[in-house]
Amino acid sequence: MESINKQKVRSTWYKHGYSNSKYYHFVIRWRKLRNKGKDVEIDNQWCEEPKAVCREVKRVFEQRFKATPDHGVRLGLVDFMTLPEVASLKMVEDFSEEEVRAVVWMCEGSKSSGPDGYNFNFIKSNWEILKEDILEAVYMFQESGSFSKGCNASFIALIPKMKNHVLVEHFRPISLVGALYKIITKVLSCRIKEVMHLVIDDVQSAFLEDRGMLDSVMMANEVIEEVRRNQKSGVCLKVDFSAGHVTKDGVS
Repeated sequence: MESINKQKVRSTWYKHGYSNSKYYHFVIRWRKLRNKGKDVEIDNQWCEEPKAVCREVKRVFEQRFKATPDHGVRLGLVDFMTLPEVASLKMVEDFSEEEVRAVVWMCEGSKSSGPDGYNFNFIKSNWEILKEDILEAVYMFQESGSFSKGCNASFIALIPKMKNHVLVEHFRPISLVGALYKIITKVLSCRIKEVMHLVIDDVQSAFLEDRGMLDSVMMANEVIEEVRRNQKSGVCLKVDFSAGHVTKDGVS
């Protein structure tokens, strides 16, 4: 019960402290109330009926993630950068035990578990017992390119994106996946991370190691200052996409 409470409280600095305190249980209750999403507004009416809320959630996210032929991406004329042969061969090397173990120890041990019920604290504590089975599953994936049935099952939870959440659109879905799924995807992402800079253009200034989003802000400021200094005319356009979400200021 104590370990479950530590997961719920989510105070990293308090994780290893004394858990039976007023503050500790207050944070758990506060997080529970903040993430509550049992009732939402549907067609301008407040709805608390669970089945109706579930139907609305299903409808909204099916519509959001549905693929449509009208908006297909056409990349036939794009000249993509390619990986050097050495980097390409490294991407398909056999996974090693050291590589898998390093990934397991990268993962936060107390995160919420998926359908398998195990978190990474359990795996780390019992690594010598579990490693053979984990490595066998990883090697099987590398050979077949597919997961065993049930490995990619997940719990889907809705997390509020803002304080006053009244619409389904105000929530974002997260998937609580099993540990084995996380291990395999983490191994792949670590390999891809090493070569991303070789195929991503230099003008991409965010979401890559050693590149910061603020670089784009600085470049934009320099461009605007250059226009002002030379007394030129220009237009600045800021675009923010949010899956058709309509705000009081218009469609963003």
